[in-house]
Amino acid sequence: MHDWMSLVDTWLPFLVLIGLWFWFSRRSGMQARGSSGTTMIDLYEQQVAEFRSMNLILERIAGSLEKCEGSPKS
Repeated sequence: MHDWMSLVDTWLPFLVLIGLWFWFSRRSGMQARGSSGTTMIDLYEQQVAEFRSMNLILERIAGSLEKCEGSPKS
C-alpha cells in the first residue's frame, strides 16, 4: 500500500500538468485570437477570399495576354 501511495505522490503532479495542458490547448484551439481580435478561423476565411480574388485577377490577365498573342500584328 505504501509503494502505491508513493507512486501516486510522484506521478500525480506530472499527470495533472499534462491534463491541464491538454485541456487548455483543446479549449483555446480554434478560438485563438490574433492581434486584431479576430479568431484564426476568421483570418483563414479572409485569406481564402483574398486568394480567390487574386486568382480571378491573374486569370483575367492571362486571358488578356493570350488574346494579345493570338491576334495578328500589324
